[in-house]
Amino acid sequence: NKNIIMAAEQCVRLSDKKVIIIPTRTVPQGISAMLSFDETASADENQMNMISAFENVETAQVTFAARDSEVDGKPIKKGEIMGLCNGKIKFIGESVTDIAIKSTQKLFKKGEHSLITIIFGEGASEEDATIVEEALSKKFGNDVEISIVNGNQPIYYFIISVE
Repeated sequence: NKNIIMAAEQCVRLSDKKVIIIPTRTVPQGISAMLSFDETASADENQMNMISAFENVETAQVTFAARDSEVDGKPIKKGEIMGLCNGKIKFIGESVTDIAIKSTQKLFKKGEHSLITIIFGEGASEEDATIVEEALSKKFGNDVEISIVNGNQPIYYFIISVE
C-alpha cells in the first residue's frame, strides 16, 4: 500500500547501505518482483527487472465490508462482499465466488494476460477456489493457465493475480 511505500522510502536515508525500494502495492506484485530477482545481476539491473515484472500484474481482492459506508455514491452494508480491482471497489454482492469471478474477468485481457493465480484465504475453501477456477477456465479456455494456492491470509477471501 502506498503508505507503506512512503515509510520504506523514509528508511532509505537511515541506512548506511544501498537500499532500493520496489514500490509494489499488492502481494501478487511483490511475489512477481521477488521471482524476477537474479543474485548474479547488479542492484540496478534487479531494480529494473523487478519493476518491469510487477508492472505487468493486475490484482483482484475479495473481502468484506467491516462497517456501513458509501463509495462513489453507492451504499455498502457491513458484511457485504466487495471485489476490488487494483485497489478500487468494483463489485458488491453476497457471494464470495461470484465476486471473485467478476473481479478477475474485469482484469483479464486476452492477448495481454495468460496466467491467473487464485490465492484463497480464511473464509474461503479450496472448493470455493475450484469454483472460481472452473468458471474462469470456461470463460477463457486455452488462453489462460490457472493455479490455486492456499494462502491462509486473513481479511481477504481471495487475492487473485492476473499476469
